[in-house]
Amino acid sequence: MALPDEELELDDVAEEVGVHYQTVYRWVRAGKLPAAVVDGRYRVQRHDLAAFLEARRTPTRAKPPGAPRLARAAGKMHAALSTGDEFAARDLAGALVAEHTPLVDLIQQVIVPSLLRIGQDWHDGKLSVWVEHRASAITERILGEVAPRPRGRRRGTVMVAAVSGDRHSLATTMAAVVLRDNNWRVHHLGADMPADELVRFCGDHEIDVAVLTVVNPECGDLARETADRIRAAGTPVVVGGPGRSLDDLILQVRDAVAGDR
Repeated sequence: MALPDEELELDDVAEEVGVHYQTVYRWVRAGKLPAAVVDGRYRVQRHDLAAFLEARRTPTRAKPPGAPRLARAAGKMHAALSTGDEFAARDLAGALVAEHTPLVDLIQQVIVPSLLRIGQDWHDGKLSVWVEHRASAITERILGEVAPRPRGRRRGTVMVAAVSGDRHSLATTMAAVVLRDNNWRVHHLGADMPADELVRFCGDHEIDVAVLTVVNPECGDLARETADRIRAAGTPVVVGGPGRSLDDLILQVRDAVAGDR
């Protein structure tokens, strides 16, 4: 029988919730269910029991890995990509996604640092160029596997491409993946696209914003000229460049669309 003042003994809690007495006892001993000892017996306040049961009914979202975990993962990713161990790289990326790592963090904090180290080693003559190309190809396949299929209403439609002469398709893939993950519909045209074709594409399709990635600095002027032509035809444009983050890209795309409305 329940005690006065909304207090319950553990057997009362067990009967009310429909579990064994030992289960309630473990909740109390683990500190999950608040209880006070009165006359040598545990007693639970009804409001504490109600709060405990509500918390059990409410699903909790797992906390994504923090910076130390991602830093360690970046080291492992670098080792896998450097040696061409595609299965290890894919397994690592899959594990991080399963741990609720946002794709933008997977790319910016794990994959990009690994590729930059490989690129620097090639620049310093420590690696052959095929090591860098192989790492990029593996990364393309990994991003294809983890690419999201978001549900719900899209924010709008984006075209992603790089202009003629800029053959770095991986930058366009990264941009496309994070924008899709941010719930945009994306036309991913890839790298080395002629300016006339990009202008024509935006004119022939309902594009809310065009994104031009720039990795090759020699293509920067052409990218900006192409952006001016696309804008003149009525479509907002975001032009990327070395050192600009994917987080910045997401904000710039949102701002570009908002400013056009």
